[in-house]
Amino acid sequence: MASIWTRLFALRKTAEPRQVSADRVPYTGRTLAGVYVTPDNALQVAACWACVRYLSQTVAMLPWNVLGPTPGGARGKEVQERHPVQWLLHNRPSDEWSSFQFRETLLSWALREGNGYAEIERDVVGRAIALWPIHPERVQVCRDLETGALFYEVDNGQAGKARVEAADMFHIRGFGDGPVGVNVMAYAAQSIGWAKAMQLFGATFFGNGANLGGVVYKEKGKFEPGPLARLKTEFNKLFRGVAKSNQVAFLDDGMKFEPTAVEPMKAQMVEANQFLIEEICRWFGVPPHKIQHLLRSTFSNIEHQAIEVVQDSVLPWVRRFEDEADYKLFGRNRQGLFTKIELRGLLRGDFKTQQDGFEVMRRNGIINADEWRELTDMGPMPDGAGGDKYVVQGQMIPLEDVGEIASSMPNQPTSPAPAEPEDPEEEQAAADLVDLAVEASRHVAKDA
Repeated sequence: MASIWTRLFALRKTAEPRQVSADRVPYTGRTLAGVYVTPDNALQVAACWACVRYLSQTVAMLPWNVLGPTPGGARGKEVQERHPVQWLLHNRPSDEWSSFQFRETLLSWALREGNGYAEIERDVVGRAIALWPIHPERVQVCRDLETGALFYEVDNGQAGKARVEAADMFHIRGFGDGPVGVNVMAYAAQSIGWAKAMQLFGATFFGNGANLGGVVYKEKGKFEPGPLARLKTEFNKLFRGVAKSNQVAFLDDGMKFEPTAVEPMKAQMVEANQFLIEEICRWFGVPPHKIQHLLRSTFSNIEHQAIEVVQDSVLPWVRRFEDEADYKLFGRNRQGLFTKIELRGLLRGDFKTQQDGFEVMRRNGIINADEWRELTDMGPMPDGAGGDKYVVQGQMIPLEDVGEIASSMPNQPTSPAPAEPEDPEEEQAAADLVDLAVEASRHVAKDA
């Protein structure tokens, strides 16, 4: 929408577009450590490579489906297998890109350069039929000063620049406070440059240095050109390279050896490298244990850390993909359709914990046997085996029915009823038999 000043004073009918930028820090590529950092050569640092690889591949491997209302108006949502957007997101966004490669590429661009772009190809009625990734270096985000609308200028080389409307550009924005994500390399350049300088220093120290650990000098006079050339040749021959480093030279002509080398432990190169791994992880929002930095991880906390990384690192990027797809591929009138990247596989614990959770849902009627088997990548049970039935424990009744069920149950006697009296004649006959038995026992005892 045009600003009030444009509308009041009718400045120009065709205003020139203004490029939108999110960069606010001066950055020319060269860092204070003396090395250049770009979105491409930053991946030469192992920690940067590992962070970008972990986040991009983790989001790319998760199932991405289109969900919508179930047939017949039943409660719940189900995957819309026949919807054309389902094929684009779950299978292939285009003939040249799989769903995995598409998300992996866009997210790797967003992590390194702040933005990932893909042009949405539509048919004659406006339905999305393909998604084509475009490298961020070819795209400029612009705003029309007359209408205030965003659009994208794509550099096509000798063919010039093409204008792509915002509705036709699938744009994954990184962290930032505007329509364009900030260039991560511009903000993290000093940290990455430090790590890159340490890497280069370590490589050149062992590869190119004549590492004697000291200096050779003459107490009197100076080196003559001939002896100096011979000495340099001998040094390079005997001591240059990794295999010949840190040896002791035996010299003549009044030369003396003075050690000057610094021990690696005193230089703290190992500690600095470990610190820089954690420093780079902070820029990308990846816990160190996810890039094989396990100094502070234990068997007791690694499982909980794996669950936390889903909430803190993976979920924000998942929501960016879902929100962009919901609006750009369906529009506002999407008839209850939405996309969802399934995170359930990342939140599973060990096998026993996972099965215990399924058992709780099974005995409470949340899932049936076939759904349990599907969650563990098993096929359904045979027809007629009852795999589609939901069961609950028999003693589970609604709270509001407890009183009614108790009152409707038949009264049970608390003590046995007294026995009915027997026939008096039968009781007397039984008593006579007892008396005869007692008398007989007395006679037997007397005779003995």
